[in-house]
Amino acid sequence: MLFAGYKADALSFSVLNFAHTPVLIADINTVVSSEVLHLDSFSPALSHNLNLSKLEAVFFEINSPDITNDSLEVLKKIRQTNQIACVFILVTHSKSFSGTHFYISGADHCLKLSSDTQERKQLLSETLKESHWKSPTQLYLDRTRLLLCSTTYKLDISYTEMTIIDALIKAPEHVMSQDSIAKTLYPNIIFYDPRALEKTISRLRTKIRKAYNIELIISVRAYGYRLRRGTISR
Repeated sequence: MLFAGYKADALSFSVLNFAHTPVLIADINTVVSSEVLHLDSFSPALSHNLNLSKLEAVFFEINSPDITNDSLEVLKKIRQTNQIACVFILVTHSKSFSGTHFYISGADHCLKLSSDTQERKQLLSETLKESHWKSPTQLYLDRTRLLLCSTTYKLDISYTEMTIIDALIKAPEHVMSQDSIAKTLYPNIIFYDPRALEKTISRLRTKIRKAYNIELIISVRAYGYRLRRGTISR
């Protein structure tokens, strides 16, 4: 446990881990090349001694539904000063779990981890490799010319597709419900066809994946969609 008087920022840790299970701590040490500060209490992160703005990645282990609310509060605290860090939610309990509230609060990845050591390490390793932390990609949305650009390529997009991306860029934590996206596209709409919207976004996701080999727009189960953090400049 890190006590309240401890000056963690002086040690320049870039990765923070709220873990409870020794085996998971060992797994994170194995797959993360940076030096990791492991904490077994949430209270230090809420103190002023931790420099949250300098963090590059944060791991939360959810080993019981009982700590969900505390984890969400710490996550919100981090996002008040740090919009760039990659946040991983690692669920190790066997009960049902929904990542919706974590995504809305600013999480980037929610993983239900297996008890099998090899499967757990493989999932962690693959997720880290694909994250914006380890695989940064910079794109620019040209709203006037309807282009999604990298430094070497320009992808033509429709006005509807531009509007969807723009709305996700501006949304809190880059997360929107399906209803909110529909309302953005058609402000006066009363009813809409969810399947038609899903097809529109699916085509956009495929187009971006083929052009830039990334998942820019990710579905949030039973809620809507989120945008890959740190990828498109405002």
